[in-house]
Amino acid sequence: MSPQSLSQATEAIPVSPPVMVLEDEQPVATTQSTNSQVNERRNRRTRWSEWLLDVFAMNSFSWAIAIPIELLLAGMSWSEHLKVRLLAVVFNSVIARPFSMYRAWIVNRFGRGGAVHNYAVDTFVFLSFQLPLYTINMMLGGASMAEIATACITFAMIAGILGRPYGIYLDFLRRIWARRNAGAPVARDMDSVPCGGKSL
Repeated sequence: MSPQSLSQATEAIPVSPPVMVLEDEQPVATTQSTNSQVNERRNRRTRWSEWLLDVFAMNSFSWAIAIPIELLLAGMSWSEHLKVRLLAVVFNSVIARPFSMYRAWIVNRFGRGGAVHNYAVDTFVFLSFQLPLYTINMMLGGASMAEIATACITFAMIAGILGRPYGIYLDFLRRIWARRNAGAPVARDMDSVPCGGKSL
């Protein structure tokens, strides 16, 4: 067979086009996506822990303060006191985190200064946020108008004694929590990194 005939015979053979076999694409977890997921889980744990810390701080502090105000000064009975306090647990658990964020916002606006300045800021925060809620709480708890008036006037008078101590107490708990969770992005106290992450 001549080379020409061989070439013609070869051209007559049908040739299938090349077929590419594609494997099922599986999502590959990159280092960036893994770090993002880890950071998201860590941030959720941090927010949850901060909420629990704020709830514990608010409830433990308010109950210790309410005992002499309600039982001794306002003359409430133990049953009235327990009813008001159980309602306060619900209220405090709801408002604890907003209060901390409100405090951080006020401190961010007025800054930190000397002892007198910090005292005035924390007193204003405590009184402006807590007194209206305390009044509503006592009304829902069934206290009489005379008891509510006595307790609220007393509360307002001693707000100057409560505001700064609560701020110190809250910051103290945050520092303890920060030391136990070293390495996690935390809000340590109001004088360093408040809720919201901005340095004051």
